[in-house]
Amino acid sequence: MSSEEQIRQQAEAQFRLFADFIPQLVWFTDPTGFHTYFNQRWIDFTGYSLEDSVGPDMWNNLLHPDDQQRARQVWGHSLATGEFYEIEYRFKSKAGDYRWFLGQAQPQYDENGQIRQWFGTCTDIHDQKLTELALRRREQELERAYADLEVKVTFRNLELERQVQELQKRLGS
Repeated sequence: MSSEEQIRQQAEAQFRLFADFIPQLVWFTDPTGFHTYFNQRWIDFTGYSLEDSVGPDMWNNLLHPDDQQRARQVWGHSLATGEFYEIEYRFKSKAGDYRWFLGQAQPQYDENGQIRQWFGTCTDIHDQKLTELALRRREQELERAYADLEVKVTFRNLELERQVQELQKRLGS
């Protein structure tokens, strides 16, 4: 084995160790969006082997039904334009529940400026997303309560004005 081959194998082994170590789900696609690699965290989270995961569209089938069409559109746009890919969506785990992830991908270009592959990650943002949604609901509840209070205060002010006018009439007569 040549030293160049040894260096390449060592670099590949180091990459795999790194990709499996970080908390993100890591993936690669070819320029057309055909998935060619997923790290061990992907396999652990989804329960799908690498062989079951590769392909152009399998990943989308693991998304929450409400997120699938939007994810296809955003990913399709990035594939067509080479623009950075970023989306929040829910992935189904091997246990059957859904968790929120931030999906991001960056194209890698060859020496001719053509996309050689896409490098992507999915970062678990489930806890932050649930907190954000709870805060948004609480904010809406507070806005409704404030609107209700405003209506009550307005009606009370009108009632008080009517009572004052009535008292003024009594005193004036």
